[in-house]
Amino acid sequence: MARRTPEEIVELYTPHMPEQEWEAIRPFVVDVVRRGFAATQVSQVAVARMVMVTSLVRWALEQGLPLDVEQIFHPATVNRYAVTVAGLSEATRSTRRATLTTLSRRITRAAPWEPPRVVLHYPHGEQPYTFAQVSRLLWWAPRQGTAIRRRGLAAAVALGAGAGLRGTEMMSVRSSDVRERSAHVIVAVRGPMTRQVPVRPAYADAVLAAADNAHGGPLFHDPLLRVNAVGELLSHCDVPETLRPLTSTRLRWTWECAMIQAVPLPVFMRMSGHTETGRLADILGAARPSTRAWWTAAELDALAWAVPW
Repeated sequence: MARRTPEEIVELYTPHMPEQEWEAIRPFVVDVVRRGFAATQVSQVAVARMVMVTSLVRWALEQGLPLDVEQIFHPATVNRYAVTVAGLSEATRSTRRATLTTLSRRITRAAPWEPPRVVLHYPHGEQPYTFAQVSRLLWWAPRQGTAIRRRGLAAAVALGAGAGLRGTEMMSVRSSDVRERSAHVIVAVRGPMTRQVPVRPAYADAVLAAADNAHGGPLFHDPLLRVNAVGELLSHCDVPETLRPLTSTRLRWTWECAMIQAVPLPVFMRMSGHTETGRLADILGAARPSTRAWWTAAELDALAWAVPW
């Protein structure tokens, strides 16, 4: 006997329920499945769709709702069904709600479904700084017109490009948070994303100099200023137009684009203080690929025996 096709499964499906009850809702269920789902060649998928829609429709009628698409496939009805229907595991509830939500958006016209959410990326119009540009910013730091700007610019550039700190994080770094370990310099970051970040070797001396200049206090300014102080100070610094816009975000962006290519992704997430992956595509898109030849013998050996950090 030949196996039933998915279309035959939809047409001939018979659930475990009284025959009279099923005959009353069968045309409605079959119509919803055919209109709301794309065609499938997988028999198990066809069965799962019939089971799911039949279960929702039967439950809705038991709640006193009429056999109406707009009411049964209303957002509140679908959600209440997924949360309260008996006999389902948490994983099945989640799957059914997601599938029925997608189905309901297609077959309803008046139900107040929100538009599908679009992933929003923070727009980065500026490019990351090159090493030469960061060097020029550090050159300009001691040439600012006031002591506050000299100290603030040097600290912001060192901590942003060298350790990837956010503007608010820069303000809380004190001399005691900068430590030397062997040949490395490490910055202890305070705040919600507490972590320790090794400074990029090219900027280790700049971070140490900023710590020395702080004389035991905050690297950026003492006493601490208001929350937007970093951005305000940088906007008033005297630097060439070719180095603008000069922001803490762009300095951190420079660090991110370099480090995401240099360390394993879990390490990058911990060092950067990121808790979500939404911005990784933007960072990778702005990163400058290495121009050197792929791969050295030492790198191939390391990759062959790679383990998580």
